[in-house]
Amino acid sequence: MKAKLQMADQGALSYLARRGVSPQWRGFVRALLGIARAHLPEEARQTFLRALGEGMAREMTLPPCESLAALEAAMNAALAEAEWGYVEVALDEAQAAMVLRHAAAPHISLPEDPSGAWIVPVLEGLYQAWLDAQPGAVAGVPVRQAAHEGALVVLRYAQAA
Repeated sequence: MKAKLQMADQGALSYLARRGVSPQWRGFVRALLGIARAHLPEEARQTFLRALGEGMAREMTLPPCESLAALEAAMNAALAEAEWGYVEVALDEAQAAMVLRHAAAPHISLPEDPSGAWIVPVLEGLYQAWLDAQPGAVAGVPVRQAAHEGALVVLRYAQAA
């Protein structure tokens, strides 16, 4: 029963992610990603997409947050305004990491990327910039993908092991 609920939730998230992208932006984003694919090697393309996420964070600044709950609320307020899904933030104390579970980010599939995985480095850059700007942030702690399944992206903010 639990697996079916998760599948239903995943289907709903995927639907919302596809629906949340305005038709006038789909062609633009596909063209942008196609040009990046044609002109940039994979590593440079990932760097470019992370930089786009960082640029978004500069446009959607967060206030200084004194607690994890306040940080999650501020992130979700900014994401809601942009219609970019939502995030759940948790601590993984055993691995000294912050876990960010981002759901329902805009989904635009490409022939060479039907899962829309291009969004992952954009989210990495977005959360990296947001977290780096928070009080007490430690320089050099990366935000990296832990998992990507359908409309759910799991990111980890932790020192490299």
